[in-house]
Amino acid sequence: MTYIPIIPAIIPKSREQIVALADRLSFAQELQLDVVDGVFVPTISWPYEPADEALSVKPQLDSYTLEVDLMVADPLSAATEWVIAGADMLVFHIETLSLEQFQTFAALTPVSVAVSAHGDTPLETLIAYAKDADYIQLMGIREIGAQGLPFDEDVLRKIAMLKERFPKKLISIDGSVNADTIVRLKNAGADRFVCGSAVTLQPDPEAAYYALAALIND
Repeated sequence: MTYIPIIPAIIPKSREQIVALADRLSFAQELQLDVVDGVFVPTISWPYEPADEALSVKPQLDSYTLEVDLMVADPLSAATEWVIAGADMLVFHIETLSLEQFQTFAALTPVSVAVSAHGDTPLETLIAYAKDADYIQLMGIREIGAQGLPFDEDVLRKIAMLKERFPKKLISIDGSVNADTIVRLKNAGADRFVCGSAVTLQPDPEAAYYALAALIND
């Protein structure tokens, strides 16, 4: 039986927070960093504020399979920095780069790449990019760049449609993944689950993590 993964997610406020959470979340094998630059979406995170270098957290994050969600206006520069800093997986939001730019990067990079999109972006536009992606990230929320937002029911339809179109590609869900939604998302066909507030903001993140994992793993 294949174990369905839960991936804790952090919108980092500082290098110190990442260092602390990297230790506190050590029960997980994978970790997602959501980096936002205050341009693509209004929220801004480390390493844009305070200004810093991605490489500064490499020692703390090397033990994880590190996924970086690039919610930034210049994702190609950020992607290059995070590959150097040890990222294993990168998520590009298709509104931030052309199809040709994504295809070129995907063909040359040594890491796994995913594509994601805003709630209002047509699914056919995402599909055009997904052909050259290793996997797909769907947002469980309409607006991105924050945690704890309400669930977007339309993601269930999108999962089913993308699974029919790309049956061999993994579909990751990010946003509003919690005890109320995770089983529905799994039943719709999702393969991996990125959890922000439902894990990292809980009093006992490890207990929250394993409680969610138990809901989708027999």
